[in-house]
Amino acid sequence: MKNIIKDIEKGEIKRAYLIYGEEKYLVRNIKDKLINAIVNDGDNMNFSKFSGKDCNEKQIIDLAETLPFLAQYRVILMEDTGWFKSANEDMANYIAEIPEDTVLVFIENEVDKRNRLYKQVKSNGYVCECSRMNKSDLSKWILVRLKKENKNITRDNMDYLLDKLGDDMDNITSELDKLLSYTLNKDVITREDIDKVCISEISGKIFEMVDAIGNKKQKKALDLYYDLIAVREAPMKILYMLARQFNIMLQVKEMLNNREAAAVIAKNMGMQNFVVNKAIGQCKNFTLPVIKDAVNYCLELEEAVKLGNMNDKMAVELIIVKYSA
Repeated sequence: MKNIIKDIEKGEIKRAYLIYGEEKYLVRNIKDKLINAIVNDGDNMNFSKFSGKDCNEKQIIDLAETLPFLAQYRVILMEDTGWFKSANEDMANYIAEIPEDTVLVFIENEVDKRNRLYKQVKSNGYVCECSRMNKSDLSKWILVRLKKENKNITRDNMDYLLDKLGDDMDNITSELDKLLSYTLNKDVITREDIDKVCISEISGKIFEMVDAIGNKKQKKALDLYYDLIAVREAPMKILYMLARQFNIMLQVKEMLNNREAAAVIAKNMGMQNFVVNKAIGQCKNFTLPVIKDAVNYCLELEEAVKLGNMNDKMAVELIIVKYSA
């Protein structure tokens, strides 16, 4: 990802780009940097945009063969084509033949790295995968923003902020804007400021809820649940997230019992280190049989709700009460 930004700054432009990944903030940011670097402001003659079903490869190839008018490049932006999951032989064949004064930019949600078009762009252009940032990089990113506003924050409060907000950069940006406005006349951001302004991402609330359950703080766990209900989070979504967290803990606990290191567990599970470390901390409050029982109980309650034998709100309450008793 850093390479594409350096290339943009140097003006070293490829003929084809694929930008994709689950971190939509980075996808959008890099796309904008690239387009702004090679398209003159307001130049609608040399910039074309296609999306979804409007992406016709033959029409796009014909356009790509047209010389740019009073500009260095003709730029064609294509979003959500689906061509990197299914085959598109015409576009795959064309990638190696793109004229030097044409730039094709693909923005996708998902790709299959075995896909021929993916391989062609990687060989003849640039593929940029925008994955979720780890906790260390997110901290550095936030610190840059805080420094611009002449704000400081302790390491502990930075960790607290990220635990509360999760790792979605759009969500962090939104909550950070509110936090900076709230602390306009302050130099240092405190935990109290964070609590007063920032809304926990649901995954952050689930972390807190499982912590409270493990520490037998039943009232706190239920209060967190009712907070989510108050902001109209669906009980079935909360049930799913609880089941997911217990399942993560189950995998982590089993690997810990096999004496696997945290970094190895994170790699095996395809998860960020700080998420696994958090789960390791939570596992200390549960035995392996209890975690297995919780996973199965979540599945039983989910089935009962779907069959109409259980109220969804009550199902989550039963999980909290049973494992925090």
